[in-house]
Amino acid sequence: MTPSIGAFWTATEQGRPLDTPDWLAALSQAALAEAAFNILAARACLHACNPPSAWQAVRELLAIRVELREGHQPALHALKPRLAALLQSTTDEPTLARAWHTTGVVHTRLNEFERAEHALLEALRRIEPSPARLWILDSMGQCFQGQGAWSEARRVLQGVASLKQASGDVMGTAISVGNLALLELGLGRNPQAEAALVDVLQKLGPKLPSLSRLRLETLLLQSRLDTPGAAAQAEALERALAQCGESGHHLKAFACLALARARPDMARQWLELAEHDFTAPADLALVRYWRLRLLPKAADDAAQVAETRSLIRRAGPSSEAELLTHLLFAERSSGTSVMNQHLDEAFEFAQRANNPLWVERVDRLYERLDPRGFSHRVLERFAGRSLEELQKTTLEDATSVFADLVGFTLRSQELSPEEVMETVRSLFELAVPLFVRFRVRPLQHQGDGLLAVCQGADHARRGLAFARAFVARTLRVTRVREALGEKWGLTVRAGVASGPTVLGVLGSHYKMEFQAIGRTVNLASRLQGQAQPGQVTASLDCAKAAGMDLGGLVREQADLKGFSQPESFVRLQVTLQE
Repeated sequence: MTPSIGAFWTATEQGRPLDTPDWLAALSQAALAEAAFNILAARACLHACNPPSAWQAVRELLAIRVELREGHQPALHALKPRLAALLQSTTDEPTLARAWHTTGVVHTRLNEFERAEHALLEALRRIEPSPARLWILDSMGQCFQGQGAWSEARRVLQGVASLKQASGDVMGTAISVGNLALLELGLGRNPQAEAALVDVLQKLGPKLPSLSRLRLETLLLQSRLDTPGAAAQAEALERALAQCGESGHHLKAFACLALARARPDMARQWLELAEHDFTAPADLALVRYWRLRLLPKAADDAAQVAETRSLIRRAGPSSEAELLTHLLFAERSSGTSVMNQHLDEAFEFAQRANNPLWVERVDRLYERLDPRGFSHRVLERFAGRSLEELQKTTLEDATSVFADLVGFTLRSQELSPEEVMETVRSLFELAVPLFVRFRVRPLQHQGDGLLAVCQGADHARRGLAFARAFVARTLRVTRVREALGEKWGLTVRAGVASGPTVLGVLGSHYKMEFQAIGRTVNLASRLQGQAQPGQVTASLDCAKAAGMDLGGLVREQADLKGFSQPESFVRLQVTLQE
């Protein structure tokens, strides 16, 4: 008897092959091969499979996943209309949920993180109890990473890895721990990456498929570069590489890149092997970058540099090789102006790519090479104004936003100090990309509270939009935490007010703070106290200045501490989709 489509998905996600009828056996083997990164075998099984019409959507989704595994950027763009058609035509809920998941993964790989987050939440809403639920949460962790919410990404990936390990999902555990290690390596937290990788290899190493183990051993070598343990780990990686056979695979190529970095005397040979196993232009450009970085005098060879730049252009608009090449030339620049030019180009590139982890990487190098210039640029990034302008004391119309975390006092009594600080850090990281998008400047973090100001043209609309977007982000994070079985969400509430505000600098060189003072700031703080979890309360003046249609909104009044007359405001219920 043919199982249901939902039973098929659950069986293959648990690693259990199905053997009858023949078309279902081929479909099952294709799903298992795709999950194990065996692209050639998955394609062969799909080619041999001709399921009945009710199962054609399953076959199409598996074919899309195989293309996704290769990860070529042009191919990723081509997958979007195929997925849209699948979402439109699919009627069975298990396949539909997994199609939403795959849509979220494609958006994440293309750095379209807001779309990814919404697609993954839709997948989470639709998915039945199955291993795929944890896979969706793993993808959400990667999406958070892409948005710069690194504390939340770490929390999700650690939670998912623990749940997968408890359920006996060996390969799934390896994937989540590998994703966690990539996050830690990207943030320069090599010891934390090393600890996670050593733990999973000790517990699961003999049970892992060869390519899954190779990925973890490669990441472990990256975490140990420039340490006494690098040589021994390079030998372990060579042994893992030998167990993967002769056929080319991008995971083998990444292992060769790591070995080239660990063994400079053999860098040329390892880079040639990596170039042989890579097929995507972006990956080939990465090999060229490491040639410039590792081979003696390669960066001084004009022909090699020109060839590398040409390959980078062919790699597409968001290749890691282009970013790394800018940073390499910045490090090796002889003058400050040329160095800053390369750093500025790297930063603009990372912003265009919508990749906060790359922005963080540029910032770390910028701070090391030019600390003073870096501090000025960070201020301008959030405020949209120069340091000289910000230091002036002014009275101007501006919008103040005050937000705080719901239930923070109670949770601070139950959680450890580290967990409390991690909670506050998560809130800040969730807000950072929104500060930049809406040109809002954070002024103070008071425990769980945030005070921010929005200046300039259209400040009321931007300030109110920031508040709504921030509350919506925390609602989505709360939904993910609930799916992981956590007690504490991350829901906030916010108050917004517009009007005359005194802005300036307080303090000395010992401690200097940018401050906003006056009635408008106090009003935003008091209005925040009127909001319920997941709501924004805005002064009537702010709502009008923001161009809101007040016809459908209920105007409220409240006696607020410090105000002689009742204040009018509107209450806005924020949704997950904002």
